[in-house]
Amino acid sequence: MKTNFLVVIVSLFFSQTIFSQIDPDQIQPPADFIQKPLVKKVYPPFKQVPSETDAVVSVGPFDNIEVTLSPGFAETTIAVNPRDPLNFVATDNGSVMSSLNMYYTTDGGRNWTRTSTFFNAGDPVVCFDSLGNAYYCAMRQSGGQIVTIRVYKSTNKGANWVNLGDAFVQSGGVDKEWMVADQTGGPYSNNLYMSYSDFSQPVRIRFLRSTDQGITWSTPVTIFGPGNAQGSNIAVGPDGRVYLAWRGGSESFCKVSTNGGVSFDLGGIAGSYSDPGTFNSSVGRYVLKNNIRVNGFPMLACDLSNGPHRGNVYMVYGTNPPGPDVADIFMVRSTDGGVSWNTFSPVRVNDDAFGNLRDQWMPDVCVDNNGWVWVMWYDSRNDPNNLLTETYCAVSTDGGVSFQANIKVSNQPFNPNSVAVGQGSGEAKYLGDYQEISGKSVVLPYWTDGRFNTLDAFTAQLPDFGIQFSKSSDSVAPGGQKSNTVQLPVMGPYSGTVNFTANVTPVPSSGTIGLTFSQSTVSTFPGSTEIAYQVSGDVPLGNYTINVTGTENNNVRIHTRSFQLVVTNTVGVHQTETEIPEEYSLYQNFPNPFNPTTEIKFSLPVDTKISLKVFDVLGNDIYELAEGFMKSGNHSIIFDASRLPSGVYFYSLRTEGFVSTRRMLLVK
Repeated sequence: MKTNFLVVIVSLFFSQTIFSQIDPDQIQPPADFIQKPLVKKVYPPFKQVPSETDAVVSVGPFDNIEVTLSPGFAETTIAVNPRDPLNFVATDNGSVMSSLNMYYTTDGGRNWTRTSTFFNAGDPVVCFDSLGNAYYCAMRQSGGQIVTIRVYKSTNKGANWVNLGDAFVQSGGVDKEWMVADQTGGPYSNNLYMSYSDFSQPVRIRFLRSTDQGITWSTPVTIFGPGNAQGSNIAVGPDGRVYLAWRGGSESFCKVSTNGGVSFDLGGIAGSYSDPGTFNSSVGRYVLKNNIRVNGFPMLACDLSNGPHRGNVYMVYGTNPPGPDVADIFMVRSTDGGVSWNTFSPVRVNDDAFGNLRDQWMPDVCVDNNGWVWVMWYDSRNDPNNLLTETYCAVSTDGGVSFQANIKVSNQPFNPNSVAVGQGSGEAKYLGDYQEISGKSVVLPYWTDGRFNTLDAFTAQLPDFGIQFSKSSDSVAPGGQKSNTVQLPVMGPYSGTVNFTANVTPVPSSGTIGLTFSQSTVSTFPGSTEIAYQVSGDVPLGNYTINVTGTENNNVRIHTRSFQLVVTNTVGVHQTETEIPEEYSLYQNFPNPFNPTTEIKFSLPVDTKISLKVFDVLGNDIYELAEGFMKSGNHSIIFDASRLPSGVYFYSLRTEGFVSTRRMLLVK
């Protein structure tokens, strides 16, 4: 595993009339508008890289895990093994450009292994059946047309894959398929269900099934159409009910089968809403940002837990709500097996301020073993220009009635305009049409991320604890002792037991730096513990790194963070006067010449981050006197050079807007 340390719900209820409103100032499609098929994809240049399998990106208190070190191509899909909740398989559209973008993990997402698949034409989907078999499907192209869906199977947790062949073949027009398996123990256990949009004639939603684990498939049948429909999604409930949803016009439909997919006799309209974004008539699509295409496709999940909400069905979608915002995330649910939905009283999932003109789009939903409902999406709330984008999640522990405070999952933002791929003349830019979240005991959102200016896939463990320090650096004299508070924030309703260890790098060439925790085991979160560092008198002066690692009892969540410790004879920085100076100043040390101690004074007119260092005549950095955030005022520090030879030295003060260097002479 490669590790990179980088510097660097409120529920709202709308009446039917209000919720179906569209902003009249926005350009709207004609009444007979039929959304373009999404099959067109122009792929970016593919560059093969060495076969590392993952990288932990540690920024702030929480980890992100870069899964695909070979650039991907959006449309990230992930599934968890119901027999092994730490086993996931994941891929993205990069799998259609090379065999390098299928991955699996057996430790809950901390480490990933790359495996091989085959070339296909896009829209990958992965799933597991109740036996722990994994399945992967993608569109297949022939003669310039998308003619079928190719299916693969793994019986060893995603390590190896077998080509099961085509599920069907038609002349063309296949787009946006979805596939799931029945994970119940009922009469339809391990059935595979597949749906897709058929653009070979006036668009329709088609459905087929396999009762022998993907070896053979039924003939596709039309569930809806001809008409304006696409973006189908499937889920299976604990009683074997099959839920099939799709987007058609200004509604999202959900039909229900109670006989293993033989027929769909229940259900109807589940959501009534406008697509997210604004309509760009020149490209015939709804778009956000700089002409990036978006959609209002519904995403489904069923509660298979043994909790109080077992059997609930949840649908999330992006929409253009009433008011100035053009993209928000909403959820509806059914508590009666898909017969009825809270269609006109959906729950707003994103909890940023109304009317702040920030976009939220491309959601997905899953339900874990607790019956908690997890939703993920893209979010630009933290950028006043509404460009920089992060991945957010929210969790509901009451069956979708309400959501806890939103969770910022990605630890770095990216600009979608830097990585969205142009699709040619007359087409909107592309950043994928879906992404997925999945999990049982640990939940993994799996998203496309452009922080490195390539289309990479990232994940993070939810819920989770993090590590940060009250002091990013500290100094202590030989023979002294100090401590630092280890703060333990959380993402989501985390509860667990975490054991803490620490070490020092480099190891001192003489003496010891002893490390002890006030609590080496913590089971209350959010929480904290204290780490003390005892420096023996013979430890060489210099800079050391204290590395603190928190390891969950089951070894699923493991995080490491570090802070700097400077061993120095410097007594410390003191504020000498309460009056705030008018300008930055670095004063001449006194006395000068000196032996062996001298006082250095400086003034800060504002609170700021500073660096105060000592250099020799060759420009080598030999002492760090002070580093970090400091209050405004007049300050002094005592520098002890008892371990240095006589000679000329320089000390330099740097702030965000000021640099000053002075000369001093040590005479022994």
